[in-house]
Parts: sequence; structure tokens; C-alpha cells
Amino acid sequence: MNLKRKEASARLAFCILISLIVLIFDQASKMAVIAFLPASDAIKICPFFNLTLVLNRGTSFGLLEPSTMTEFYMIVGLTVCCITFLTYCFIKFRTFAEKMLLGVIIGGAVGNLVDRIIHGAVIDFIDLYCGAWHWPAFNLADTAISCGAVLLLLVTLFSKRGE
Repeated sequence: MNLKRKEASARLAFCILISLIVLIFDQASKMAVIAFLPASDAIKICPFFNLTLVLNRGTSFGLLEPSTMTEFYMIVGLTVCCITFLTYCFIKFRTFAEKMLLGVIIGGAVGNLVDRIIHGAVIDFIDLYCGAWHWPAFNLADTAISCGAVLLLLVTLFSKRGE
């Protein structure tokens, strides 16, 4: 029984470590973009991908950009509520895969929250496009949240609850 508890603790620590790794890589990438990429420039990486600094004051895809400090604080508060809910789910979920994917999502959410608190906006820099069509700029935290959410949905849909 003691071995099972140690294994469970090690898995939990690993999931928390995953969250911290996502947060660290996200913040490091954003610091590099702020330090080396002028706000008005775009660096062409390939025919469909640029690096460009975008300050996203709104929510996902730049929607709901706050026009007052009250609205800004509401977005920050909503983000904190979402992170709190995800942490609750992290505690309640049983499988290693669910906890690991929630760790990825939480790491991304905290990364974007840190941006809002420090910069007043989320730092986005990945610009994907096809011709004149551009996907809204995003960052590593957004990628972690999106990929983690899709994979978590698939894991929960296709896993056997008895396991």
C-alpha cells in the first residue's frame, strides 16, 4: 500500500512539474519576443508563418477587449475563476492522463494570467496565415490550452471509467 501512495505522489508531482514547465517555456518565449522583436515588425519564418508581437488586451482571439479598468479586472477575475475550477478538476480527476493534461492547461492559463497582470495584455507572437487570411496571433500558452483541452476531451470520451 505504501508503494502505491509513493507512486501516486510521484505521478502528482510529475503533473505539477508539467504545469510549471509549460509556464516557464511560455514566459521565456514571451520574454524573448519582447526583447528581440520590435512591435511593428514581423519576421517571416516560412510562407505561412511569421513571428510578430501582438498585445492582446481582450479574451480569446482578441474578443471582448476591455474599455475600462473594471472590465480588465473582470477578465482577470474570470481567468482566476477558470484556473481555480481547473485546479479543482485536477484534484478530482483520477487518471494520470487527465491530471497530466489538466497540468498542461493550467500551465497555459497561468502563463496568460501572468501576462495580464504584468503587461496589462497577453503577449501573442505566432502568426499563421494563408495568403491574405491570418489566424489571430497566439502564443505557447494558447497552444498548451487548446491542445490540452482537445486531448483531455478525447481521453475522457474514450477512456473506460473503471480503469
